[in-house]
This record gives sequence, C-alpha cells and structure tokens, in this order.
Amino acid sequence: MSDFTKMFEGFMKQGQELAEQMGSEVSKAQGAWLDQVKDYLPEGVAEQLGDVMGTGLDGKTRALATIAGITAKGAGDTAALTAAIKAALAADASRREITETIMQMAAVGALDGVGKAMPVAVTVFATDG
Repeated sequence: MSDFTKMFEGFMKQGQELAEQMGSEVSKAQGAWLDQVKDYLPEGVAEQLGDVMGTGLDGKTRALATIAGITAKGAGDTAALTAAIKAALAADASRREITETIMQMAAVGALDGVGKAMPVAVTVFATDG
C-alpha cells in the first residue's frame, strides 16, 4: 500500500467522522466544509482536495458515486461504505436511490460487492431513524 493510499485512507476516516458531526452541511457546502477542516488535515491534503472538489457534482451525487465505487471494489471496507451511505442520506438521497446505486453495480459484474453492500445499507437504514 502506497504512502498516498495510506494518507488518503486516513483522510477519509477523518472526513467520515467530521461528516457525521457536521451532518448535512458537509454535503450542501463542501467548499465551506473544506475551509473549516483544512487545519485538521495532513499537510498538502487540503490543497489536493480543493483541486478535486470542484463545483460540478453536488454532495448527493458525490456520495452515490462513492457508494458505487466501494461496491464495485467488493464492499470490503464496511466502515467507508457505512459513512458513504450516511453521507448520501444526509445529502437527501433516498433509500431507493442508494439501493439502486448498489444494485447497478451488478451490471458491471460486482455481484460479490452487491451482496456485501446490501446488508450494510439495510443496517444503516435501520439505524437512521
């Protein structure tokens, strides 16, 4: 595992924790969120994210794309998947949209990931009030 991968995974974990604390505001105003958390990120990460987090995708689409990617990779990282599902819900994605996003990954051959991701989604839905 490369240093960048480790750094990115560490950032994602921090971001997930911060996202849960900050609720839906993260999804509604990612640029403002980045400004708020940049002091807590490892050196250089805020600048990299600023380049990546443009204004093209809204928070809901970004969260659904993350769910799709994690599912397509096999849904082995349940913590990241759980955080992505919570972020999607916070960004006003419906349970159906999340479920369809996961199920769509079967079309690209990620049946194992779909089988692992669906129980995670059901658990998040059950604990989401």
